[in-house]
Amino acid sequence: MPQTAFGRKSYRKGRALDRSTDFLPRVVAGDPNGDSDRLAGCDTGHPGRADSNRSFRRFDIGFPTRSFWYLKGRVAAMAIIVATPFARHRSRPVEVARSDGARIAGCAATALVAVTTSGLFASSYVVLVVSLLAMGVLVLAWLTLRHRLAAMTTTEAYMTSAVWALPLMVARPLFSGDLWSYLAQGITAASGLDPYRLGPAQALGPDSVVTQHVSHYWLDTPAPYGPAWLTISRAVAEINGNWIVPSVLLYRLIALVGVVLIGWALPRLARRVGLSPAYALWLGLLNPLMLWHLVAGAHNDAVMLGAMLAGMELALAALGRTRAGAAQGFVKADPMRLVAGVALLTVAASIKIVAAAAICCVAAEVARRRGGSVRSALLVMSGATAGMVLLCAVGGFGWLSALRSSATVYSWMAPTTATGLLVGALIGAHATATAVTIANAIGAVVCLPVVIRLLLNVYRGRTNPLRSLGLIFVVALLCGPVVQPWYLLWALLPLAATASRHRERTALAAVSTVVALVLPPLAASAADLVVGYVTAATVVGTVAILAGRRRRSPSMAHRRLHIPAQASAGPALALALALARMGPARHGPAKATATPVA
Repeated sequence: MPQTAFGRKSYRKGRALDRSTDFLPRVVAGDPNGDSDRLAGCDTGHPGRADSNRSFRRFDIGFPTRSFWYLKGRVAAMAIIVATPFARHRSRPVEVARSDGARIAGCAATALVAVTTSGLFASSYVVLVVSLLAMGVLVLAWLTLRHRLAAMTTTEAYMTSAVWALPLMVARPLFSGDLWSYLAQGITAASGLDPYRLGPAQALGPDSVVTQHVSHYWLDTPAPYGPAWLTISRAVAEINGNWIVPSVLLYRLIALVGVVLIGWALPRLARRVGLSPAYALWLGLLNPLMLWHLVAGAHNDAVMLGAMLAGMELALAALGRTRAGAAQGFVKADPMRLVAGVALLTVAASIKIVAAAAICCVAAEVARRRGGSVRSALLVMSGATAGMVLLCAVGGFGWLSALRSSATVYSWMAPTTATGLLVGALIGAHATATAVTIANAIGAVVCLPVVIRLLLNVYRGRTNPLRSLGLIFVVALLCGPVVQPWYLLWALLPLAATASRHRERTALAAVSTVVALVLPPLAASAADLVVGYVTAATVVGTVAILAGRRRRSPSMAHRRLHIPAQASAGPALALALALARMGPARHGPAKATATPVA
């Protein structure tokens, strides 16, 4: 019987708990002191934790952990120094200057997140407050770019994404500890053991350095990922062994491949439905959730989503050519492109099974383009199944039985599971497991007919297959038993390329803003969380109000045509420069100089 995260004990007595995932249940349970501080080899200053850092002073590769993450923090700090001179450019048009300011503010914000979490500060409160302020700056910068999308090109969006993500590429694993589970599962497979039957503690032992980095919630949990991802994890383990830091960097590079595929597919999918690529890239590639969880967290969802969206683009491109040829009086199919698209979708589904929904959407669209031929849909599904069997022959079939392992820990973000936990809290702890099981079953009963209806809409030509895919994921998140913050990207990315109404885009941006700010990069005590969020919200709100009043002041009327770039960034850049204590000096002729926004 699964145990709720509120009452589960640590695996080994005396071992500090991992604070990288599910931070709210742990702080409610009164266990704020996780191992995220000791991963950086830094002394948090908590009484009684002097011995917790001994076994983490050095990794197997033989150099101090503290020094390495400190060096990475210095590298991220250099990004601020390099980016700041761009704010000292000559006067520019208002729209261009404000966009440049937002880009610089976002780079400074991600660099501050990397620096503050690298072990430079011993106080967890300082780390929390500065990190939250930097997260708020990035969200403000992202929202500021929304009003400049009409003048933004695809290349500028790519450059902005690269500048924002660069500091996080050298940061420690943030917002989640799943990366350590990937490493443990890969080492297990490379050792000749079965990660679909053994958890990290059973396979590697509790004294392994890798095992001690894994969250205690997943110590006894087999790998729930498909054979494609397990093959990747095994390759990383065979290359780096127990060398943790190089493995982290390699997993980041693998996640970056997925992010690049997402950036390649989104504008093409948006053009396919007649929408602006700038909006799709802004809602998808530049989304703070992408930076926090796919870059900083290095989740395998990055590769899964990249392969899924790229596969959808290839498949729809093949079908689009067929349709255009038919309109001109002849039919010229592109089967190779369609096969390549289905192959990528199969790889995505063999990383996480949820991507199989994309295969179903493509199969329904193929049947519709073939005049309602169910045989064509079955052919697509058969090809995908054959590819899955081939991948399982390499990675193993045990993942099918291990899929339930992700639900062994209750997810408070899932509406159905949260409902069951609430019922259990009202009735009694003895009824919690039964209430959660019933709530999840009801969710599955509601989800299945809705998914079938959405696939029928694709088959009948009522809904675009990419939009139906996004709506299927929305229903799955509302009715499923497990929801994590990065799961929202499953639905958000397809909808970002198909959202045509202003109200829909606003709703997607609002949800992204809330979820991007609700999870701090490192967990803390309940008191630090409350005080930290209140402090960060007060500072960001005050700066935003003062900046808004300054822009509306009559004395600023002369800035209508041309303004310095650093003076036009709004509250985001003003707060970022204040945090970095690197505000640019005034420059240019006196008559053209404006006081930077406070």
